[in-house]
Amino acid sequence: MTTPPSDGAFEPPDPGLPGMGRSEEVPEKPVPALAGPPRDVPRLVYWTNLLGGFYNQFAWLWLGITGAVMWIFLPNADWAGLYHFRGDLQTAPGVVLESHETNCSENDTKVYAQTYRFTASDGGQYENTSYATGKRLKKGAKVTVEYVPGDPSISRVQGMRRGAFGIEGWGGILILVVFVVFLGVGFGMLVMGLVRGIKANRMLAGGKLALGKLKSKRPTSTSINDRTVWEFTFEFVAEDNRTYETKAKTHKTDDLSDPAGEYLLYDTFSPTYAALLDNMPGGVAIDNLGQLRTRSPGKAVASLLVPVLVVSAHSGVAYLVLVVFV
Repeated sequence: MTTPPSDGAFEPPDPGLPGMGRSEEVPEKPVPALAGPPRDVPRLVYWTNLLGGFYNQFAWLWLGITGAVMWIFLPNADWAGLYHFRGDLQTAPGVVLESHETNCSENDTKVYAQTYRFTASDGGQYENTSYATGKRLKKGAKVTVEYVPGDPSISRVQGMRRGAFGIEGWGGILILVVFVVFLGVGFGMLVMGLVRGIKANRMLAGGKLALGKLKSKRPTSTSINDRTVWEFTFEFVAEDNRTYETKAKTHKTDDLSDPAGEYLLYDTFSPTYAALLDNMPGGVAIDNLGQLRTRSPGKAVASLLVPVLVVSAHSGVAYLVLVVFV
């Protein structure tokens, strides 16, 4: 049994290392001259593991598209209609001051904003805006205004709404459910990708090297780019001379199809916690000095552009909606 030196010296390519015995059926796989733990994980590898890979890239694109809808829908939805106008209301006559077309539409029908004034029961005059799909009132038109008793500032033209998009009734509930589900899918995929990236980074920094032998593989019900995702099961011998298993799923089956086996890094305290080198999102390679690097810096940088663009776009829109246009 070989114990890695604490000063970061190389682990010698000893064929007696656990899980690295010679095979009579296939050529021996060269042992990477990997430096012993603790290892420095390059920043590019680290962040590509966290933000790269299919799950993360899909999640960021998904959240980017869903977020675009969110910033259009949420600020313009009639949230007040869900709670302010469910009980008894007071009414008062009002007059339209202005009516104009908005940038919103429902089922290809334009939404119009009507600004009005009315006098409430407390004698005060109030102005507000109501919205209607496909209905535009003329300036000076008489309307009936309904408002919350005790708070005339919360009002709407009868038959209209306070937001460009209505969310009352079962239709509104359905919209909210769909919106939550869409966000849930995006965040779920993001969490899966982050968990995988965290494991990869932890193993790169402190994992023990072993050679995994393919025990089985099976197709899953998932496909990516019309390619079936397969689940691979590898078994390896840890430094305690016991055999353990680790699983990996990928649609890039060639990455895990070396007949000589696949190298992995495992946690010596919990060997089932392991990550295959060729299945890490960061595209990890080991140079001649035993140091970690990314196989393709250009590809790694490109994978970081999607989350950077999505976060930047959302931050900019959030600033406009919450600060500039409030």
